[in-house]
Amino acid sequence: MSRTAPIQLQAGDCSATIDPQQGGRLSSLVIGDRELLVQHGRDVFHWGNFVLAPWVGRLRGGLLRSGGEEYRFPTNAPPHAVHGLVTNAPWQVVGDGQVAVDLADPWPWAGRVVHTMTLAESRMDFRLELHAEEPMPADIGWHPWFNRQLVSPDGDTSAPVELVAEPGRMYGNDEDGLPSGELVAPVPRPWDYCFIDLPTAPSVRWPGLLELEVRSNCSHWVLYDREEAGICVEPWTGPPNSLNMSDPTIVTPDQPLVATMTWTWRSLRLR
Repeated sequence: MSRTAPIQLQAGDCSATIDPQQGGRLSSLVIGDRELLVQHGRDVFHWGNFVLAPWVGRLRGGLLRSGGEEYRFPTNAPPHAVHGLVTNAPWQVVGDGQVAVDLADPWPWAGRVVHTMTLAESRMDFRLELHAEEPMPADIGWHPWFNRQLVSPDGDTSAPVELVAEPGRMYGNDEDGLPSGELVAPVPRPWDYCFIDLPTAPSVRWPGLLELEVRSNCSHWVLYDREEAGICVEPWTGPPNSLNMSDPTIVTPDQPLVATMTWTWRSLRLR
């Protein structure tokens, strides 16, 4: 197999496609005859399920302050830098269901991101690792886009998707749409916030058809349902702009940053 060719996974009536040339993302997940993921978006940040690294969400002003130094990154969501540096990068196939990419300029520290995906008949497991050659601040996570309606090959559409989640607290946003540092009670939907303290795993449900539950060891969740294109349930190891906060995650050569995520699904069809 080419080190850059898409990886095809199959388990029963489920199939998945991993595309190294598209940021190492999961570009397709078909269950039965229905595609669960958004296939086309207005940019690289609006389709499939892609990796966020070495930061998550927005980095204020594209500026990182660490160790008494300042580092600047392209502001691809003006005036901020968004979703890290690996979504536009080509990844390489390094194993069965596994892709990887080296952190490169303009990131000032050497490191490597490895993304491993496995598919079974009723679940898909994800493991994301950031390995550092020298101490660095970093956070990682995923950004899946789920279709609001599931469409069969003959054009039959499901009922609109429901986001099932009951977060305990959320980060209040400032005028720039970034966490102010204050944790508050969740506001009414629609959401585009970072939440913590979820008592149960969130799920996306297409009534009468399918329910998919998202579990993760990540402590932070961004829940996004403001666009008609799809909805997002995003496990992250930290909140937006976390690298500029007072106690950022530090990854070292002997302590890589590891995140896991599992999707499990069940049919809601009447039997």
